[in-house]
Amino acid sequence: MADAVAVSEPDKTGAAQIEALAVEKPERGVIAAALALLAAGFGTAEPKFEIAHLTDQDWASVSDAMLAPIRVGRFFIHDSARRTDVPSGTIGLRIEFGGAFGTGRHESTQGCLHALASLARSKRVQSVLDFGCGNGILALAALKLWRARAVACDVDPESVRVARRTFARNGVAARARAGWADHPGRRFVRRSAPYDLIAANILARPLKTMARGLKTVLAPGGRIILSGVLREEGALVERHYRSLGLRRSGLCDIGVWRTIVMERPGRRPSSSLVPYRGRP
Repeated sequence: MADAVAVSEPDKTGAAQIEALAVEKPERGVIAAALALLAAGFGTAEPKFEIAHLTDQDWASVSDAMLAPIRVGRFFIHDSARRTDVPSGTIGLRIEFGGAFGTGRHESTQGCLHALASLARSKRVQSVLDFGCGNGILALAALKLWRARAVACDVDPESVRVARRTFARNGVAARARAGWADHPGRRFVRRSAPYDLIAANILARPLKTMARGLKTVLAPGGRIILSGVLREEGALVERHYRSLGLRRSGLCDIGVWRTIVMERPGRRPSSSLVPYRGRP
C-alpha cells in the first residue's frame, strides 16, 4: 500500500504522526478498514487520516530549514554536526538535532530557556538537575550561564547517550553527568542533592506525581522550573506545588504552553559563585 513510511517522535501530549508515501493513489476504504482493525486491537479510537497529492518540492531546502539555527532569547541553538558561527552577544548551544527531545523549537523548551536566562540575572547557582533531560539542552544552558555542576537524567537510554555527547561537544563534560532515572528518589539523582536549580520539562501528570520527590532534592531557597504544561493545566500544577510549601516566582506563556518557576522558601549558605557571563 505504501512505498515509504515515516513515524514522528511523540509530542508532549503523547501524540505521534505517521506519514506514508505511495506512488499510486491509495484506496480510502482500504486504509479506513486497516486503521479500524488496528484501533480495535489496541482498544482506542480510530485515528483520523488524510490523503493528499504531494507536489514537487526542493526537499534539500526543506531539510536545511528544519536544521537551521534558531535564536531563543540569549541562546543561539545550532546543529552540532554543522560548522556554525555563533553571533556575538549570544550563548551558543551545540545540539544534536533529531537524537532526542530538545531542539529549541518547542515552546516548552523555549519557556525554560527564557526562565533560565531570567534567573541568571540575580540568582547564584552551584548545582543543577535537568530532570527528563532529552538531549541535555537545559542542563547545557545552565552550565553556560553559571559556573555550576549539573546532573541530567532521563528514562530513555538513547536520550542519556545523546546528552553525554551534547556535554562533550560543548566542552562542559567535566561539570556534567548524565544517567538513567525515572524518579527523583533514584540514587543517581539523590547522591548529588540538594540542587539549587531544577528544570523539569516533562508533562503535567508526572510533574504532579513527582512533586514531593522533586521538592526533597531541591535546596532551601532553590528554584524549580516546571514545563511541558498546557496553559489550562498550569493552575492545577502550581496548586499542587503550593500545597507542598513552594511559592511561584515566575511565569512564562508561549503559545499554548506554560512554564512555571516555583521557589522553596529558606536560605542555603551563601557562596562566592557568581553567574557565568563569559563567552560560550
